[in-house]
Amino acid sequence: MRHHSGLALILVFGCAAIIAPSECSADSLSIGTRNEIIPENGTVIYTVAKTGVNEFTFLPPPGWKLAVDAKANTLTWTSPDYRSMVRLKISDTDGDALPRINADELRQTVTQESESSKIIAETPCYTSGSSGIAFDSERTVDGKFQVNSRIAFIPVTGGIIQITLTTPNEEFKSRQMDLSRFLNSFRVVKLKAV
Repeated sequence: MRHHSGLALILVFGCAAIIAPSECSADSLSIGTRNEIIPENGTVIYTVAKTGVNEFTFLPPPGWKLAVDAKANTLTWTSPDYRSMVRLKISDTDGDALPRINADELRQTVTQESESSKIIAETPCYTSGSSGIAFDSERTVDGKFQVNSRIAFIPVTGGIIQITLTTPNEEFKSRQMDLSRFLNSFRVVKLKAV
């Protein structure tokens, strides 16, 4: 996929609207892009998501389709074959502190989001500038399709972000590379109070 400065993002509010990549705002979430030069890769186009508290920059999976739910502070990328997705859910409205990770509470969150999910692994999770915890889960959809997820929880100023990869069981190992690239590029900067 060829990137250029005229790249457009799709913003979903119930109706789709094309927005300019420099920056667009809706409620408390704004989405844009930023060019950065990386010596070994040349110019790279980062996605930038800003809330009233933090700025998040990252490289989404190339060629994946983006949908934004600004009211829920959620960005979702769907693979070109529509079989896999990566979802970033931003919750950073609980003050200026960096919260502590409570693994027991997060395990409950994972199982409550999909009651049929079974947690099969728990591991540390790392981004470009911080760390958290990740859970691998599996479930069966419609009684026949085995689906796996890796749900990562990363503390940020004001809350915890959740990054979820969901994919068919047989693609879980290969799709983890897409998630790893995303996490390795993921940076958070606390915005200065105005």
